[in-house]
Amino acid sequence: MIIAVSVFVVGLIFLGAVSLFGMNMAVVRKNKPMALPGKSINSSCFDTMFKDDITKGQKWIEGIPYTEQEIISFDGTKLYGRFYENNGSKITVLLMHGYRSGPMHDFSCAFKFYFDKGFNLLVPDQRAHGKSGGKFITYGVKERYDAKCWMEHINRIIEDGVIYANGVSMGASTLLMASGLSLPQNVKGIIADCGFTSPGAIIKKVIKEDMKLPLFPLYYTTRAVTRLIAGFDFEECSAVTSVKSSSVPILFLHGKSDGFVPFCMGEEIFNATACEKKAVWVENADHGCSFMIDKEACANALYGFLGI
Repeated sequence: MIIAVSVFVVGLIFLGAVSLFGMNMAVVRKNKPMALPGKSINSSCFDTMFKDDITKGQKWIEGIPYTEQEIISFDGTKLYGRFYENNGSKITVLLMHGYRSGPMHDFSCAFKFYFDKGFNLLVPDQRAHGKSGGKFITYGVKERYDAKCWMEHINRIIEDGVIYANGVSMGASTLLMASGLSLPQNVKGIIADCGFTSPGAIIKKVIKEDMKLPLFPLYYTTRAVTRLIAGFDFEECSAVTSVKSSSVPILFLHGKSDGFVPFCMGEEIFNATACEKKAVWVENADHGCSFMIDKEACANALYGFLGI
């Protein structure tokens, strides 16, 4: 009996430690990404195939003047961003980067595209990233409200303007979840590039397929620990649910060979979307690579969507 109890207690302690590790890896702010067994957390062909394009784009961005912006989000978190004013333009694009990344990386190859078309750019660091505050990454659950706050901030900078929003990976899911909120009326469209269906779905995918670990009980104990310590639930919100009540037009981009956020997730969100929508599904494109793999199709879709 004593041995059985001891084994049970040791098992509970071990499970608790593993769950704390899982929460720490998944949601706690880090200066550098944590590696998954056998692959990086942001595993993608983007950095390897388009290294020169990324470097060139980042150098171009460095030459563009900007003003620093700070806002206080809905829960008191201080958020940081950069505003790139473009010759008095009334149209601003909000750029939301992905998980454990940054805007100068994720939009290095799209920044010039938007700026050359005459748009202002508001480029935030997501909460728990870069210069923004916050200890926990919430996969869009709280970030969706941050996005809304940034849209409202744009309207304080530019009167009688027009807003579009472009997100990549977690940034796309952030905006898709935000689309179900009551957004400013001058938000005219969302571009969602390779977003996941929900925080819970992508966490389960990583545990099962990338980490090769059983979902039960790890996902459920990690979820419970995250709720207790980080104050949010992986299943609190989803892009699929949010787009059912969205009134903002959405342009979807997703690579059919996405190795991180499965293409089927993009299809599922698209099929659930009730508002005006369009999709560009790109053959042989890995995570975040659609624009680079098929620039013509993506650019033409963007031209029509943005009215340029």
